[in-house]
Amino acid sequence: MAWFNRKTPEERAVSAALELVQSQPRMQGGGGGSETRWRGASRVLRSMTSWIPHLGSPSRDLNKAERSTLVARSRDAMRNHLLGRAAIVRVRTSVVGTGLICRPQVDYDALGISETEGERLNELLEREWTLYAEDPRECDAEASSTHYQQQAIALMSALTGGDVFVATPDIEREGTLYSTRLQLLETDRICNPNGQPDTDTLTEGVEFDSGTGAPLAIWVCSGYPGEKRLSKALTWERLEVFGSGTGRRRILQVWCDKERPGQKRGAPYLAPVLEPLQKLERYSSAELMAAVISAMFTVFLKKGSDFNQSNLPMSALGNEQPEGAAPDLPPVELGEGAVVDLAPGEEPITANPARPNAQFDPFFMAVAKEIGAALELPVEELLLYYSSSYSAARAAMLQAWRMYNLRRWWLVCDFCQPSYELLVDEAVARGRLRLPGYSDPARRRAYTRAVWIGPARGAIDELKEAKAAQARIDAGLSNETIEAAAMTGETWQQIYRQRKREIEQRRSDQMELPNSKQPQPAQPIEEE
Repeated sequence: MAWFNRKTPEERAVSAALELVQSQPRMQGGGGGSETRWRGASRVLRSMTSWIPHLGSPSRDLNKAERSTLVARSRDAMRNHLLGRAAIVRVRTSVVGTGLICRPQVDYDALGISETEGERLNELLEREWTLYAEDPRECDAEASSTHYQQQAIALMSALTGGDVFVATPDIEREGTLYSTRLQLLETDRICNPNGQPDTDTLTEGVEFDSGTGAPLAIWVCSGYPGEKRLSKALTWERLEVFGSGTGRRRILQVWCDKERPGQKRGAPYLAPVLEPLQKLERYSSAELMAAVISAMFTVFLKKGSDFNQSNLPMSALGNEQPEGAAPDLPPVELGEGAVVDLAPGEEPITANPARPNAQFDPFFMAVAKEIGAALELPVEELLLYYSSSYSAARAAMLQAWRMYNLRRWWLVCDFCQPSYELLVDEAVARGRLRLPGYSDPARRRAYTRAVWIGPARGAIDELKEAKAAQARIDAGLSNETIEAAAMTGETWQQIYRQRKREIEQRRSDQMELPNSKQPQPAQPIEEE
C-alpha cells in the first residue's frame, strides 16, 4: 500500500512551503503578522493581540442590557451634555423643522385618467390630509400634537432611544371626522412580558416569523418597566403589526438606524460617541470651573517671621493685643487704583492659576471634529460656527444636508407615508373620497403616491444660489420643480399658481409688474 501515501510533486512543494513558514519565528513587532495575509486579522501583532471581538447575531451584538444602558446614557447626554443636545436638536430642526408637508401626486397614467382629473384628485386628497394633520384631536391619540409636531417627537425619540413605535388605534371622538389615531410608544414600553428572556421568535418585545423574520406583533407594557407603580400591576398587550382581515399596517416602527439584516431593535444616534462625549464634557466643565476660579482674583498676605511683627493674624489673638502689636486695622480689600498700607511684616502675594488654558480650544475642536465625523455632522454645522471662508462653510452645509435628506427619507418611509395611506383608507371607507378600484393594491398605490417636502436648505449667499439654480436649469441638468423645492420648500406648481394669480391681479388693477420685461415684437425676415 505504499502507493497510497505517495504524494505528487505539487503536494510535496506545498508541504515544504508550509514547513518553511511554520519554522520561521513569528513576527512580534510592527512589520506584520506572518500567520495571516491581512494585518487586520493578525493575532500576534502587539497592536492587535488585545483586539479580539466576537461574531454574533444582531440581537446578541445589541443585547437588552447594553441597549438599555446606551438609551439611558443617550438621554442623559441629550439633557445635560452641550454637544450631545446640539447634535440631536440640529438633526430635528433640519430634518423636520416645522413639519414635512404632504403633496399628493396621483399617478394618473397608471389610473388611466387625464392630467386634469389627476390634479383634481390631488386637491381633494390634500384637503382631507390637511383636515386630519393640522388637528391634534384628529391625528393624535393623546389629542395634544399635530402630525407635524408628532414628526419631530418621533424623530427625537428614535434618535435618543434607537427606535420608536407608533400604534394606530381606532378611537371615536365627538366633533372629529376620522377615528384613526396615532399613538407614539417609547422604546422602553416595548419589551417581553414580565421580563421573560428572548426566544427564537421574540426579541425585546418584537414577535416575528421564524422563517422570514417578518414582524408579527409587538408587546406593549402599560407603563415603564423600570418604574414602580403601586396603584396597579403592570400588564402587557399584544398588538398585531398587520391587520388580520385587511393586511393594513397597524404598527409602525420608526428607526434611528437599521444597519444589519434581521435587526429587530435600534441603537441610539449617540451610541458610538458616548465615551468621547462624556470625557469632553468633563474636560470642558473642568476648564470652565478653572476659569471661574481664576476670575476670583485672590491676594495672600504673607506674615513676617517675627512674632512681635504680626506673625499671626489679629483674629487668632482674641481681644488681647501683645505689647508693640500693630493696632486694629480695617479689613484689607482690593479696589480700583487703591493704595493699601499694610501692617509691618505683611507682604502681598498673588496666585496665578494660568487660566484660561490656551490649548483648550484646539483640543476641544479636534475632538469635536471626530465626534461630528461619526455623526455625519461637520463641526461647523454641529457648533453653528462658520468661521472659515464661504466655500468651506457652504461645503460643510451641503455635506450635512446629505445626511439630513437621508434621515428625512427614512422618516417619510417609516412614519409619514404609512400614516397618510391609513388616512386615505379611512376616507375611502367613510365615503369622503370616491376612488374607483381602490381595493386593487396597484391602484391603491397609484392613488396614495405623494411627495413630502420639508423646510428648505437655505443659502449662505442667496444671489449665488439663485444664479447657480438658473444655470443648472438652462443647461438641462435640473428643472424648476427640483430647484423650487430645494430653495423654498414648496412645489413648483404651487408657486406657479400663486405667481399667476398675483400677475393677473396686478394687471387687472393696472399696476406695473415688478422687473417686468415687455416682449419685443418679432422682426419680419426679409427674403433675399
